[in-house]
Amino acid sequence: MKRRFYRIRLFFEGLTIGIFTGAIVAVLRFVIDAADIFRPQWFQNLTAEKIILTLIILIGVAIFLARIIAFDKQVAGSGVPQIKGMLQGVSTMQKPLRLIFIKFAAVIFGIGAGLSLGRAGIAVQFGACVGNFFSKKSHVEGDILLTAGAGAGLAAVFNAPLAGVIFCIEELHKKFSPEVLVATLTASVTASAVVELIFGVRPIFETITAQPLTVPEILKVPTLGMFAELSAAPLKIFLCFVLLGIFLGILGAIFTKTLLFSLEVYDRLKIFGMKRFLVPLILILPLGATLPQILGCGNVLVDELLSTGFNSSLVVILFLGKWLFTMISFGTGAAGGVFLPLLTVGALGGKIFADIGAGLGFFSAQWATLLTVFGMVAFFAAVVKAPITGSILIMEITGQFSYLLTLTIVSGAAYMAADFCGGKPIFSALLNRSLSKT
Repeated sequence: MKRRFYRIRLFFEGLTIGIFTGAIVAVLRFVIDAADIFRPQWFQNLTAEKIILTLIILIGVAIFLARIIAFDKQVAGSGVPQIKGMLQGVSTMQKPLRLIFIKFAAVIFGIGAGLSLGRAGIAVQFGACVGNFFSKKSHVEGDILLTAGAGAGLAAVFNAPLAGVIFCIEELHKKFSPEVLVATLTASVTASAVVELIFGVRPIFETITAQPLTVPEILKVPTLGMFAELSAAPLKIFLCFVLLGIFLGILGAIFTKTLLFSLEVYDRLKIFGMKRFLVPLILILPLGATLPQILGCGNVLVDELLSTGFNSSLVVILFLGKWLFTMISFGTGAAGGVFLPLLTVGALGGKIFADIGAGLGFFSAQWATLLTVFGMVAFFAAVVKAPITGSILIMEITGQFSYLLTLTIVSGAAYMAADFCGGKPIFSALLNRSLSKT
């Protein structure tokens, strides 16, 4: 009987955490979306005066980021490795409400200026901060509310409550219990509802969410439901998705290694303080004038890729540019995550694979949209090493739940390819690196 009342209490705790997390993430998304709209306009028609003013602003942002991280080390990075450390009992969180306020400012200035960093990991940390705060005010087990808050953060930023729950079980908490499920599911659904219904924040990938995926005719066999993909030309289609997974799995393993290497480069060169952030921030000026698409989180680039499309050579340039600038930005240790940048790189990788396959006559250009979206799943599975979360996340974002089988094939192939190439789960690797430095 006590257990039942405890779960009822967890339900209401999860409801409260979801409301607060959803409100915080909604404001975060609104401000960063506004920056994504304003930034390209600012870099149009650059004059000498505008260039000088931009440089002054970017230097000011570098000074601000250095000062705020020196004030509180918890501000640095995405926050997800810190949450994993707390759940493993190897790290703690000090003053969660203060962390939300100061990291919010750091994220707005850093990502708003154009650093290639993500907001999803930040949302996960903000949700965990809310859960940590409420756990101190109640007699509920702290790890449960921390996990619930983290799931609510991911659910709110992607409007994907089920992915929030699965991410917590697969990547963070690593174990299942009815108590964790009740709190996390309630918090995730509530946070997503707050973002979508009360604040009216637009979907993170507008193009995917606004209209169904362009599905090749060969995949349309409605009578076979979720197994339709393998019915028309089973060997050809199966091979296509396996090759896509292997291709992006190998790239994902390289991405993880280069991301960790970028952190080491800054340390080896002994670039600290304001100079550390000045490196990518100054690069924003020429990039904003030439390749503005690679600045910021990357969701706008994915929308453009799916709605208007780019020629093959430009896709390769954007792929390399987004990859390299993400490394340069993340290596500084600035406040920001890798969820959206890696999804963007995965989408570009999927488009490159589609262009190569179409060029070789393996399949038609009609497959481009589908393979671009599946590229995000494969790259997520390879880098985060959470294939179930990646599959559920894309299904919720696209609304295409009939692709469970193909998503499983792609993410499984990517996971195994990355594992074969020595790729490590990025958040665990970042946590281990952090612990080795202390």
